[in-house]
Amino acid sequence: MQLGVSFEFEKASESGNYVRGWASVVEVNGAPVQDSQGDIISMIELRKAAHRFITDQRVAKAMHAGTAIGEVVESVIVDDAFVKALGVTDGKRGWWIGMQILDPEIQDKVRKGTFRAFSIGGKGRRVPVEG
Repeated sequence: MQLGVSFEFEKASESGNYVRGWASVVEVNGAPVQDSQGDIISMIELRKAAHRFITDQRVAKAMHAGTAIGEVVESVIVDDAFVKALGVTDGKRGWWIGMQILDPEIQDKVRKGTFRAFSIGGKGRRVPVEG
């Protein structure tokens, strides 16, 4: 099964060479978030996927294809323990990233607003949820 979700950048540099924001939000105010296919990912599974990505790849591709156009340079799992430690009141839980955009054409698309969001994709196994 293919998974897919996208979130708009929270911040993009004027040059277009750096963007940051939510790569994935799994919960808002305690309620699970469904992706574009209606699937839900747990914080445990998100953490595993994020760690695999950061350890094995860290690269971004334009629309999930082709060669690397950038790489993740910041990565934070925002869970209950993290927000408690920082005293954060936002209800979102998930994966926050910062990405260095290396490709000049993609930087231009970020500057012009053509590219405004992260889109993460992946593969998973559907497991029915009780209730």
